[in-house]
Amino acid sequence: MATNRNIVKMVEQIRAGGGSGKAAAGVDGIYIAQVISVKPLTIKMNDVSITKNLYINAALLLEASDDGEDIKEPFLEPFEPQEAYEFLKEFHGKYVLKKGDSVVVCLTGSSFYIVGKAIAI
Repeated sequence: MATNRNIVKMVEQIRAGGGSGKAAAGVDGIYIAQVISVKPLTIKMNDVSITKNLYINAALLLEASDDGEDIKEPFLEPFEPQEAYEFLKEFHGKYVLKKGDSVVVCLTGSSFYIVGKAIAI
């Protein structure tokens, strides 16, 4: 199987980023990436777009779209109980990915595990 040049390029860029100790010797670690596209899922780390070897909780992509509008469709009509409707509407609005979101990525080997959205508080 051929090596994906984008992955090699990204690894080289991370190594060149400097640092000290164990983190500088390898690339495994936790990073912040940007969502470039939801369908197909594409993230960007260190100016490299990544579309392969991505792993994510499927709930983060449920009714996802680049502009975030698709997630609103299931909530156009309220349902009972009202508390459940409000909770799910808010939950999905906060957690489902859309283009431009920052995500926490755990990199190990050549696999990228998207943990969830990263937001400043």
